[in-house]
Amino acid sequence: MKVTEGASLTKRLDELYRFERSAMRPGLAGVERLLARAGRPDLAFPSILIAGTNGKGSTAAHLDSILRAAGLRTGLYTSPHLVRFGERIRIDGAEIAEPELEELLATWWPRFEEEHPSFFEAATALCFDHFARSGIDMAVVEVGLGGRLDATNILEPRVAVITTIANDHSDILGPTLRRIAEEKAGILKKGGRLVLGVRAGEPRDVILATAEERDVPVTLLGRGVSYGSTRLTPEGTAFHLKTRTVRARVETPLLGRHQARNAALAALAAEIALEGMPDPSIARAIDSGLRSTRWPARAQILPGDPPVLIDVAHNLEGATALVETVHALWPARPLAVVAGFSRDKEHEAILAALARVGSRFFLAPFEGERAAPMERVLEAARAAGVAFESAPDVALAFALAKAWARERRGGVLLTGSVYLAGAAMAALGLEVPHAL
Repeated sequence: MKVTEGASLTKRLDELYRFERSAMRPGLAGVERLLARAGRPDLAFPSILIAGTNGKGSTAAHLDSILRAAGLRTGLYTSPHLVRFGERIRIDGAEIAEPELEELLATWWPRFEEEHPSFFEAATALCFDHFARSGIDMAVVEVGLGGRLDATNILEPRVAVITTIANDHSDILGPTLRRIAEEKAGILKKGGRLVLGVRAGEPRDVILATAEERDVPVTLLGRGVSYGSTRLTPEGTAFHLKTRTVRARVETPLLGRHQARNAALAALAAEIALEGMPDPSIARAIDSGLRSTRWPARAQILPGDPPVLIDVAHNLEGATALVETVHALWPARPLAVVAGFSRDKEHEAILAALARVGSRFFLAPFEGERAAPMERVLEAARAAGVAFESAPDVALAFALAKAWARERRGGVLLTGSVYLAGAAMAALGLEVPHAL
């Protein structure tokens, strides 16, 4: 793990990524020891912690934008990144600058050598130290995996948000929705509040029971607060929002009925975080913040011939939401689908869902240990009964898909993994904004 003094940022990050190859360390003891070496910077700022199977990142982006519109100095921590590590750590929407990141890594490296953290523990420590140094008013933090044992759960959040519960990472979180819900509910802390987006059923009951046990007040989407009349255009998603401070039609540039849901959850969390401000000021911040939210590779349309839509949907729930969005935007357009997957996903089920909008699939791997072996993906494609061909890399798969779509006056959908989307954006020279 040794890195010579004065090593370049690239070299330090390469070494940091190697931490990912070590086994995960579920639990808070490791990150607590690590943060204790720096005087517990995680205690220096108030926070909002967002868990759930899908929608965490988009909810966090909406919430961060609302809080900034209200005049707060915010920190935003999300994962994974698309192209650059610095995307994970943002102050007032701007990702950490390379000199600041290099200085942080140099400061933390001796601690890493002593503690041997996992990659996510190390990244979380870097982020919380940067937030503490930056004097933020509020941190918006996306849980990495699960909740109860995730490194981010070292925080004592003022507000906890749980978006959805679906089957994903069942090898780690458990084989049933009940077990997964129990893990997500682990972020609830006495003295905090909960904003809950989980629909009726056992998972919601499990979370509500945990909230009652820990004396955590709950704001439940759909009970007294609601969203509806959703309308999608290529420019964004408009919907009617009813909350304590807002009864109006609002808009987000992010596309999809599920994004209206994520935006509504963000608005509810913001109302709690901004208590004490006049209601009209909160309402204006919600309206302005939602309108100005940016979050790359979430049903992001690239105009052209053919048009391209990039989305990070990586599990069955996400793929189903994406299919609904594509139906609304391109109801009759022939679609070429460029897809690649991580190894722990339901490949056949995701491909079968995407086949509702995709006419031909172009399957490709991405780099890294998380990528599923291509033979497994091809086997899943055969089992799903989709028409497909494979390519050795994302760039070639994308070129083949564009040629196929151009001939048929169709479009291209690129999806299946955050890592695939990131590889495509890097290969195609697409920008991930340094400032949101």
